[in-house]
Amino acid sequence: MSNIYLSAAFVHLAQERAGCLDENDEVIDDCDGEAYGFKPATFVSNIAVISSVLSALFMPVIGAIVDYTQHRKTVGVISSVLIILIQVIQIGTVQKTWLAMTILQAISGFLYQALTMSVYAYLPDMADQVGQNTMTGCEY
Repeated sequence: MSNIYLSAAFVHLAQERAGCLDENDEVIDDCDGEAYGFKPATFVSNIAVISSVLSALFMPVIGAIVDYTQHRKTVGVISSVLIILIQVIQIGTVQKTWLAMTILQAISGFLYQALTMSVYAYLPDMADQVGQNTMTGCEY
């Protein structure tokens, strides 16, 4: 949920930085301003791109750690703690810090993928313990 709030905040702060807001904080429709070389509306998609590139680069390694070592739980715990720390830091999102917070949000997206991977790695073990029919909800 914080991603939804922060995305709107990032766009608004980028619009403010680019000079695309009038004196009433309303968006100027035909504004061509840029914030740090990007259009304000592109910051949310840029966060997704950075998260995806980080995932593409590092998920094979994290997947190997999760699948072939005994550190599956460790990956999940570390990912969870880092996501929480980033969320705590992002409470301080203001005009002076929003660019750094967008970078942290991209890292948080990557960490979420690592957390999801470690959680999904438990599904085969759960299916073995409770049975395939219980796991899938199919009875035949």
